[in-house]
Amino acid sequence: MNIISICVAAIVTSVLAVLLKKHNAEYSLILTVCCVTLILMYLISSVVFAVSGIEDIFANSSIDITYMETLLKCVGICFVTEFTCDCCKDASQNALSSVVLMSGRICVLITAFPLFKEFLSLSLDLTGGGG
Repeated sequence: MNIISICVAAIVTSVLAVLLKKHNAEYSLILTVCCVTLILMYLISSVVFAVSGIEDIFANSSIDITYMETLLKCVGICFVTEFTCDCCKDASQNALSSVVLMSGRICVLITAFPLFKEFLSLSLDLTGGGG
């Protein structure tokens, strides 16, 4: 993954979008959406590679694979939530951004609840309080 290429593409697109916005705001938005889409498509291959590496690590260990699945779900929720919040803020919809952020936090909490429950159960077993 080449972060320099991503940053250069983002900066060039930002400058062009600002210049274009003066003349045609719709084309400015289309240019920005196209750049975001291209960057995300570029990153997907890296994410797939990383996830398969993590799956290999879990497969070769005694750790339950559901922990990895839960972790990846939570990370995915965080990424999607942050991206959506940034889009809302760019559109000057701060209240909507705040609601999306709170929703993302609640979704992470709900998704991670089985891990919290397992951790609490393990802690109680180790301390002798699991009765």
